[in-house]
Amino acid sequence: MEVTPLWERSKENAAPLERGRSVVALERSMAAMESEEDRREQSRLSEHYERLVRTSEALDYEASGDDDPLIHWLSYIKYHQDAFPSDTHSQFLLFERCLRALSPIQKYANDPRFVRVCCMYADKTDRPLEVFQHLHQQRIGSDIAVFWMAWAFKAEQQQNYQFAEKILDKGIRKKAQPLKLLLQRHKQFQRRMTRHWLNATQAEEENED
Repeated sequence: MEVTPLWERSKENAAPLERGRSVVALERSMAAMESEEDRREQSRLSEHYERLVRTSEALDYEASGDDDPLIHWLSYIKYHQDAFPSDTHSQFLLFERCLRALSPIQKYANDPRFVRVCCMYADKTDRPLEVFQHLHQQRIGSDIAVFWMAWAFKAEQQQNYQFAEKILDKGIRKKAQPLKLLLQRHKQFQRRMTRHWLNATQAEEENED
């Protein structure tokens, strides 16, 4: 697919000069103009989302008449991920702000949307298991399968297999939803553990030989 140069797309805005225009110079000028417009639009959108989420950060969302402040946070997070995909630090801070603002709001404790944000935040920290433990103590995510799955996954990544199985078992006992998905992940985990122990046993036998 042929890409139309900026010069071709913007030539109606370029008045002819007596000695002609440098195509390279025009390309740079038009690119700078578009880049500046993008920056202004990004700044405008960032300010827009900031205004929307500030009420929940001030814990006065009820007074503002906003029934679902989480939706503004989700929109802000998605916008930030799309607009600044490489700015992972700012994304992390945005997740953190969302948790601090909405964790005290009881109706979000087992809202799947909020629980997913909590899991993504924990995944980005240096100590995810501690974060999951803290969330659990705050009664966040107890009824949501993805919470237990994400917690167990981080434990498995750290090769804490016994704890990972304990977490999955606990989620199943609580009948976290969707339970069918949690049971499926538990079976997958058990199969991985079987292969792990078989490989470990085989390696030990080979070393003995």
